[in-house]
Amino acid sequence: MRGNPALTEPRWQTILPDEAATEAFGKWLAERVQRGDILLLYGDLGAGKTTLVRGLARSFGYTGRVTSPTFTLVHEYEGQVPIYHFDLYRLDEPDHVWEIGWADYLRGEGILCIEWPERLGSLLPEEALTIRLSHLEESPCSEAGDPVIDGRLVEVTGRGEHSEALVKEWKATCMS
Repeated sequence: MRGNPALTEPRWQTILPDEAATEAFGKWLAERVQRGDILLLYGDLGAGKTTLVRGLARSFGYTGRVTSPTFTLVHEYEGQVPIYHFDLYRLDEPDHVWEIGWADYLRGEGILCIEWPERLGSLLPEEALTIRLSHLEESPCSEAGDPVIDGRLVEVTGRGEHSEALVKEWKATCMS
């Protein structure tokens, strides 16, 4: 395990103009990730982390409610591929994740989506997709020249061979 979430190349980014686009990005990710993948979701409150997870879970057939597991630390969404959605915002000590079965979740049976992964410290997984969502400070224009409302910048970085290969592929083909 490595505790340094520093960004490394390759890096891929896009703009998500609204909540619907953020959920669609989660669905787009679902077509490209696989069991055992770990998504480290960075971003301020309201940046769209849970919305992204909702799109991912819906793509795998989960029809229930998707909410941030702020008080329970983890929600499980059962579909064709299970999604394990962590919110570590209230985690006091990194070692407390062992109490909720952290080792079991790392076995690769589903996709781990971890909000506030910096709370893991030295338990941060080596192989992961780092996804940073941030509010746009200036509202750029769409291709049609219309201003983007409530936009988010999403930046994805791969750590580890599999994740880096995914990001390189995305950079080459761009999001369709």
